[in-house]
Amino acid sequence: MFGLFKSKPPIDKEEFDWMLATVKWFASEFEGMERLKQTPLILPTAEFFKSNGASGHQLAEGLFEQVKAHADMSDWPCKLVEGERSRDAMVAEGLTLQHSGGPALGTFGLEGESITITYDPAQLDQPEFLIATFAHELAHYLLHSSKMHPPGGHDMEEHATDLAAVLMGFGVFLTNSARSFEQFHTVGGSGWQSQLRGYLSENALITAHALFVTLTDAPINDAEQYLKSYLRKPFSRAMRFFGGLDRPVADLIQAADSSLWVSQKRST
Repeated sequence: MFGLFKSKPPIDKEEFDWMLATVKWFASEFEGMERLKQTPLILPTAEFFKSNGASGHQLAEGLFEQVKAHADMSDWPCKLVEGERSRDAMVAEGLTLQHSGGPALGTFGLEGESITITYDPAQLDQPEFLIATFAHELAHYLLHSSKMHPPGGHDMEEHATDLAAVLMGFGVFLTNSARSFEQFHTVGGSGWQSQLRGYLSENALITAHALFVTLTDAPINDAEQYLKSYLRKPFSRAMRFFGGLDRPVADLIQAADSSLWVSQKRST
């Protein structure tokens, strides 16, 4: 397949082929390619999200309902529950560096016909990350309704969930929240905290975001300006790659070979 390209894709061949096959699978499971092309790009602006002065769990519920609405899932029944709070970055007085770990940022649970989604309340301080978590968990909910597992089967379910959240329009949120490295200050001292989120790499998410923008003709300036500053150049490179294809990206997706990955029917 790489012989068709004028330049090398932003990610390696196997991952890129899987991404194309998974987009093809997603379109076949959820209303087709034309519906996917009409999906709007969701941005971290007041046009899309309002806090209405809420805080705590009330703020989380408000953001969750707005994410559901943008995902066209407002009528999908589920309960939002505050989960375990992640531990503080400061583990001792003085200068501290803490890597990711601790409770899950969010979970999707099914018991009978009851759906529960949880979130880490520490994310309330970073609403954009919380929105990314909600998009990921709602993507879980959406994928749970599919007839077939994504390419790669159960082992690739979480990776496909990240990709699905991008295809639902939340690429800016997923990409921006994939990695964080930030300074903190407390009474006892200061330090740096790093954290990795999600299952797809930051570079894979940038590639998926660029693919979505190309496929849907979303405004490139909006797709780029709301990314973290260091992500804008790799996003521009990914856009140049897709812009240099010899045929429309939709045709490339349709030509993807899903048989390279195991894909099983979901149990009923």
